[in-house]
Amino acid sequence: MRKWFFILALTALFFLPIGAGAKTEIKFSSVSVQLWPEFDKPSMLVIYEIALSEDTALPLDLNFRMPADGTLHVIAVGSTPETVSDTGVVYEVDAGSLWTTVSIKSVSQRVIRIEHYDNLEKQGNARHYLYRWPSDYAVDSFAIRFQMPVDASELQTVPALNTSFAGDFGLTYYAEDFGSLPAGQAFTLEVDYQKTTDTLSVSGPNIQPAEDLTNAPGRVTLAKYIPWVLGGLGILLILFGLAGGLVYWQGRVRGPSTEARKHHAPRREANGEQSGAIYCHQCGRRAQPGDVFCRACGTRMRRGEQ
Repeated sequence: MRKWFFILALTALFFLPIGAGAKTEIKFSSVSVQLWPEFDKPSMLVIYEIALSEDTALPLDLNFRMPADGTLHVIAVGSTPETVSDTGVVYEVDAGSLWTTVSIKSVSQRVIRIEHYDNLEKQGNARHYLYRWPSDYAVDSFAIRFQMPVDASELQTVPALNTSFAGDFGLTYYAEDFGSLPAGQAFTLEVDYQKTTDTLSVSGPNIQPAEDLTNAPGRVTLAKYIPWVLGGLGILLILFGLAGGLVYWQGRVRGPSTEARKHHAPRREANGEQSGAIYCHQCGRRAQPGDVFCRACGTRMRRGEQ
């Protein structure tokens, strides 16, 4: 019995390192690195768009390194670069002396977007930045695109970025495809340029979108609704005018108000009394309606002779 137990224990120990040490090989089919200096902050915005190779099994946990002085901005995952989202993304951050390791948990989509800010060296008008690729994974296609900020000139990069074009935000971009990079192979890009102001690219006076957004889907423009607003105001003015005219017309038809009639009635009665009063020509006493003789002296009243 002890003999069989000993054999089984040896067999388990033999297979355990193989099972525990087995890891899914992670490979990137493409990595696009975008460097946007002084874009919305006075630092370097680094944007990674990473596509996992088709033979990389999912889901998986992915560890990614960024400079220790950097600040993580966002992590998003999706099936395509256009559909990535940070909703439901779980990750942990482990800060070290040289690198900060970001551990993204249970990645189930093949496109990963990572954004972080990094320090940008400034001396007067001179700007300097050194980019380092972490090189933890093999890459089939590695490319870099640099965004030239506003009021900047005299760009120099090592290695060179030979392709330039006008892109988003009305800015000029410089790009280069460096092909495949094996895991563990170091890659750096050194950037120098001159900038006469501290103006950020997103707040620059000459920044325009790369395309006309007037007719973009979902965009609401005020000019589209101005005719409807003016038409509604016109209808309201007409209704108010009709209501005012109706009130004025009803007031004219009804004539003077009851209060006005009450006010003038006593005046007419007073006038009537004064004009129809009869007094005795003998003693001067005022006669009552219907009197033939004066009630004071008995003299016959003279009606119609006053």
